Amino acid sequence: MKKNIYKKASGLVLAGLMLFSSSCSQDFIDVPAEGAPTMGNYYNSDEKLDNATNGLYGIVWFNMNKSAFFGITDVISGNMYADVYNDFGKFTDLSFTNSQSFISDAWRSCYGAIANSNAYINTLPQSVGPEVSEEALKNTLGECHFIRAFSYFFLVRLWGNVPIIENNADYSQNFVVPSNPTEDVYKFIEMDLKYAIENLRKKDRGTDYAANAHVSSGSAKAFLAKVYLYQKRYAEAAALAQEVINSGEFKLLGGDELPNMSFADLFLQKNNNNQESIFSWQWTGTGTYFEGNFSNTLFAPENRLVETSYSGQIAPSQDLIHNVYENGDKRRIETFMLPGDFYPNLSYAETLDVDSKILLGYTFEEENEAQNSGAGLKKYVIGKENLPITGPFNRPFNGESSMNSYMMRYAELLLIHAEALLGSQTGSTSDANALKSFNAVRRRAGLPEKTTITFDDIFKERRAELACEGDYYFDLGRLPFSKAKEIMEAQNRGNQEVEKHISISASNLLLPYPADDLIKNPKLREVVPYTFK
Repeated sequence: MKKNIYKKASGLVLAGLMLFSSSCSQDFIDVPAEGAPTMGNYYNSDEKLDNATNGLYGIVWFNMNKSAFFGITDVISGNMYADVYNDFGKFTDLSFTNSQSFISDAWRSCYGAIANSNAYINTLPQSVGPEVSEEALKNTLGECHFIRAFSYFFLVRLWGNVPIIENNADYSQNFVVPSNPTEDVYKFIEMDLKYAIENLRKKDRGTDYAANAHVSSGSAKAFLAKVYLYQKRYAEAAALAQEVINSGEFKLLGGDELPNMSFADLFLQKNNNNQESIFSWQWTGTGTYFEGNFSNTLFAPENRLVETSYSGQIAPSQDLIHNVYENGDKRRIETFMLPGDFYPNLSYAETLDVDSKILLGYTFEEENEAQNSGAGLKKYVIGKENLPITGPFNRPFNGESSMNSYMMRYAELLLIHAEALLGSQTGSTSDANALKSFNAVRRRAGLPEKTTITFDDIFKERRAELACEGDYYFDLGRLPFSKAKEIMEAQNRGNQEVEKHISISASNLLLPYPADDLIKNPKLREVVPYTFK
């Protein structure tokens, strides 16, 4: 049995085909919404089939995106801070238990995405209409295998041993199942991504951003390179990353190929699905409660920046503020705000009155910040609705926006390439290709290039580049536990006035299984090798 870092040990809540989450694990049965078309009479054209997977990029991730994602990644890692009065605060000081909703929400979203992917994988080949081309069917199935792989990659990094579910019907007959070992989960992920690579369309990502929304064969190659890196299969990771780089499909905004853009442009809604985006969750500001992005509301340091009545649920940590960015790093001001920072593209209300005038060009003032952090989050903060800069908002639904959530960007692929060529978590390299990839990211940030790099250089660069995008906790998990423990315990997890530190007494950074799923599935803590078909 694994020993968890947190107070209590903690299942399996899955969604049906039509992208609605179920409230019970055993309700994993495909029950379409009333009046919804069946596959046999609906997917009768390539266009309809191409749109079939839209929900796999958004609505199935809503439970996690609305708050859990940041609690279990950037807050727990020490990048973000919240006081003890809200749920995020329990992840600042590690006082949460396995009954906390963030844990079950993340689990539910991952298995909901798996359930929906399974439903398509197991049903579409037999039920699409004769007008649907083989190419369109293969691409759709490739997307489903990619999403399933992404879901399991999230699960295995957070919980380690988890159940592998390939067939919804089998699971609906017997939902009391053991977990499968980590190595089997990684093997399953690799199989899914290789299928995706072979069946997804190739893309040439240009300025038609709408055409970039869904993943490509290149996306799957990039993601498999990341999976290989986590397993320290460096040669394979380096080869795949190099293949993606050579393809030219993805580009850095503000890099040599797109010099008229910048890191800041990544976080404007109008640039959703840009050339740097490898895979993003897709959101709409015109749909229902389950279809929008909460980040502007959660991150914005004050109410004048949001389309609802609350803001500032989380803030930058003292560690992020003081220990991550070098002098002159252009990413800092786009990651968090310091007093006096000016943002020309942010619109805000002049006052908190309902009919307040909306102004363009926001300057951060510390007295308006809610968490006493002394700074405010900027990444994913897009301000009040200001078309066409922001795109539309869902004002009635907590001010949700249509800003995408990056799950992987080309900048990360370049850093994966550099680390894979280094080939270990020790030593250094002056390899020309490793330096080319590493320095491309630094050049975009306005920093001097390096002639030799170490693992620590790459690790620090990853944190600066990807802060508040959900990766740092997983990076800590890749380290020897003693080193990760030392880093986390050294962090100041208090506010600007009171310094606080945590003490970790366990042997890994895995989360506990959700409490309700342990009740429904008492075999969850058992580990049985998976029988691959």
